Amino acid sequence: MNNWYNIKNTDESAEISIFDEIGDYGTSAKDFVEHISSIGKKDITLRINSVGGSVFDGLAIYNALRSHSGYVQIKIEGLAASISTVIAMAGDSVEMAENGFFMIHNPFGQSAGEATDFRKTADLLDKIKDEIIEIYQRKTKLPYDVLSKMMDEETWLSSQEAQEFGFIDDITEPMRVAAKFDLSKFTNVDERKVKDVLELNNNKKLFKMTEELKTWFNSLKEEIVMAVKGEDATTPSEVSVVLSDNEDVVNKFTELEENAQSLREEKEELAGLVGEKESIIADLKNKVADMEAKLNKSEATETVVEAEQEPTITPTEEVVNEWDAFAKSILK
Repeated sequence: MNNWYNIKNTDESAEISIFDEIGDYGTSAKDFVEHISSIGKKDITLRINSVGGSVFDGLAIYNALRSHSGYVQIKIEGLAASISTVIAMAGDSVEMAENGFFMIHNPFGQSAGEATDFRKTADLLDKIKDEIIEIYQRKTKLPYDVLSKMMDEETWLSSQEAQEFGFIDDITEPMRVAAKFDLSKFTNVDERKVKDVLELNNNKKLFKMTEELKTWFNSLKEEIVMAVKGEDATTPSEVSVVLSDNEDVVNKFTELEENAQSLREEKEELAGLVGEKESIIADLKNKVADMEAKLNKSEATETVVEAEQEPTITPTEEVVNEWDAFAKSILK
């Protein structure tokens, strides 16, 4: 018989998989809870890839897991939507695949009859919403109004966002899972995008694009740092990805380009400041050198040479020969 869950029970632990719509195939939470009871005190690993299902079945499963005496580990391997997110909150630890989705929304139901019947249904849905918010709050510690608004808007969260809000504890490697769900009953979802991400249809391409963007941006940062230091910078390598392949990447790249332009402007401003400061420093050095030269000149003293006694002049005796003497006597 088809079922929306599967249980593998070993001597030490149990593994449960919920990979379909909860409450389908005529199997209720009563059967699930009975299986939980039969596990005893063993640790449980619960794997989830579910679009949700019966609210009442989901709440019963949540309570059964919460009261289980063993350790309960939740692994969201693809999609956790609607009431399956409530079941995930029963775990002692909750992890989610990187390419998974976590969706919360208001409970909805059908009613028939007169106005009083519809009012009763509306009141019941409000009570269920309050109970679900209380369950989310135990895990996330988020305010009631925040969670209520997220449910009103049918909020789809990536694994990173789910972790930031406190719904999950850890993010694991991406997993390729079947995305056979009918998402048409939801109002705020890109069904094609969800299925592509869950099935990793664009994973290799996105990985390549992400890595090239990281390399390009890091090169740009290095260029700016080197320019400020006055060193020669290499030109960042070009990004060869086709941006039209993914809307998210287009948006991210646009944001990166805006940041890059801002960084370039800051780089030019810093380079101008550095050049201006270098010119000021050179001018100051010249002024300091001139001042030192003038200071040395003003502090210099006149050199005076003094003799110990007055010098005497000794006339040199003139040598006269006898012929000169004879000539002088005749002239007289």
